[in-house]
This record gives sequence, C-alpha cells and structure tokens, in this order.
Amino acid sequence: MIHTKKNQEMKVYGRRAAETLFKKRPEDLIRAYVTRDGVFDFKDLVRYCVDHKLAYHVVESEELDKLSRATHHEDILLVVKTKKIPLVKELLSTEGRSLILALEEVENPHNLGAIMRSCAHFGVTGIIYEAKVPVALTAAAYRTAEGGAESIPAIHISNWNDVLDLAKMKGFKTLATSSHKGESLYKTTFPEKTLLFVGAEGVGLSDKLTKAMNGLLSIPGTGEVESLNVSNATTAILTEWFRQGL
Repeated sequence: MIHTKKNQEMKVYGRRAAETLFKKRPEDLIRAYVTRDGVFDFKDLVRYCVDHKLAYHVVESEELDKLSRATHHEDILLVVKTKKIPLVKELLSTEGRSLILALEEVENPHNLGAIMRSCAHFGVTGIIYEAKVPVALTAAAYRTAEGGAESIPAIHISNWNDVLDLAKMKGFKTLATSSHKGESLYKTTFPEKTLLFVGAEGVGLSDKLTKAMNGLLSIPGTGEVESLNVSNATTAILTEWFRQGL
C-alpha cells in the first residue's frame, strides 16, 4: 500500500532508509516517530526536530507496528514530503555513458526495492517502470532499498510508446533480458547509452516490447533453474555493465 497524502506526503521506515533520507533532504522532514529503544540511535534526527520545531513522538514498538503497518520498522518511522521525480525526457537527456533500467510490470515492492539498491550501488542513471501504482514510493520499497531509493530516480509510467520514441531520439539503444535466447551477457558490449528492459517476475518481457528491442541478452548459468529472480537477474547484468565502464 502506498503511504501518501494527496501525493504530498510519504512514510519511510527502516534504519538505513531513514538515515539516508535525513542526510540527503532533512528539509523535507514533516514529523518523526521513534521507539524508546531507538531514541539514542536517532538522537541527531530528534535534535533536528527540536531545533526546527517539528513534531516527533516517542512511542512503544507495538504502536510503531501499527503506524508503519510493518514489524521490521527498525525503531523509526518518518513522515516526509514526497520525493521530487524528474520527467522522462530529463532522465533521457543525461550526458555521457549511462544505463537506464526499464521495468515492465515489476510491482512487488521488495523486488523493486532490491533493484533500486543494486542500481544505486552500480551507478545506474535511473529507473523507468510501468506499474498500476507508483510502487517505488512505498515504505516497503524504500526500506528494502536500504537508502538506495534516495539516490536513484524511479519514474512511474502507464505505457512505453512515448518512452521508446524519445529514447531513440536521444540516442539510446534498447536491450532486453531473455532466458531462452539472446547473446550471452559476457559477450555483449553495452552501448554508450543503454535502455535495459526487464520483464515481470515469471512471465518476463511482453512480446510487444521484445520485438521493439535492438538486442537481447541472456545470463549464462548451469540450466538447473529456468531463470533468476528479477532483482538477482538485474544485479547480474549491472555487474557486467559496471565492469565494462572501468
């Protein structure tokens, strides 16, 4: 569930997610909830709230369970202004070597959070994702990203038509993963500007998008399993893309 209020507020829980957000954009903090056990660990954040006359509440862990709708909040819950997201055309206008990840119907917040974490680690330019709702702004995705969600712009879209046209205009080449065909990842040379498509868990990329690609790649393995989890597959590809840029 998305924790927003008129698209202006969002909830963030989890130690690394909260610490990173507070470090990068403290001015967007609205109020904080900290357990009694977490007050010392988050003393700088609490002091900031006091100095800037922002509401903060010291609560029991059970109350934070209810507020966060989770039991792995790690003693902290922030209510903050929703992160500003760039436009697709702004993301595609990035200069120099870049990789933008394009996700089709990857709607599980834990998968998306894990992907954002990997993207932050490997220096991906950003993510464009098609989903029913803006999953990247959920508290669950933020926590799983372990701070990576603050580094990676993730743009929610409803269809790919304009994205593909604009990407071509901006000089991006489109690649997609395929479990059964395509060139080996380790024989693939990534273009200077890559728009990498990854499909939903299980079903993979739709035929319509697959046919629109400039190339397909596969991740070599033993064949003992049909495919990798979407976040694991993405990480494997990003490792090789990063290596080629060294």
